[in-house]
Amino acid sequence: MNPRKKNQLIVTAFFLFMFVFTGLMTFYVGPIMIEKRMEAEEDKILFKCQKVVDGNHIEVQLRDWEIPNPNPVIQIQIAGLNVPPLGNAEDEAVIAWASANGVSPEIAAEFGESTYKTLIAFIRKQNLLLYSENGEQAPADIEANSPMHVIVAGAHVNLKLLRSGLALHDSSRPHAYADKYANAQAEAQAGHKGLWQYLPQK
Repeated sequence: MNPRKKNQLIVTAFFLFMFVFTGLMTFYVGPIMIEKRMEAEEDKILFKCQKVVDGNHIEVQLRDWEIPNPNPVIQIQIAGLNVPPLGNAEDEAVIAWASANGVSPEIAAEFGESTYKTLIAFIRKQNLLLYSENGEQAPADIEANSPMHVIVAGAHVNLKLLRSGLALHDSSRPHAYADKYANAQAEAQAGHKGLWQYLPQK
């Protein structure tokens, strides 16, 4: 066989392979992968963060394939956290939080704003997994103002806020992650991170 015919056969075989491969991906493998991805997402019950209200509250919406999304937007609380209110140093809520925690209203206002901005950068418009206080995955029909543990891209939002000293652990309500939250707060306190630069050392 002369080299020219040999090259023609190689090129023909290559294009035939690509044709078969593309057909398999388009009509067989592709649909299976899409179906499995949809099933996985349905099992996870994904929500999207539509708005950050303050350092302790966000608005979420159950993910849906329809456009526009027909599901209601619901405000939830980020569980297990004690966060300075969003406002200035003259706001009554900020003054009350500062007094209760032993810092100045200026510091409370500063960290209320910092936590708020951190959440905007971290989770706004992102897909979230939500878990109730008992550690079970949140149902699709969550109730407004429910306390939730929040996961984004595998990262535990509540823990990150505690480790960075942007929030304190609210131990007044029992929950599934209480030990982890207490350890995260102890880590922030030992490192004098965030609010722990100013809070009385316990």
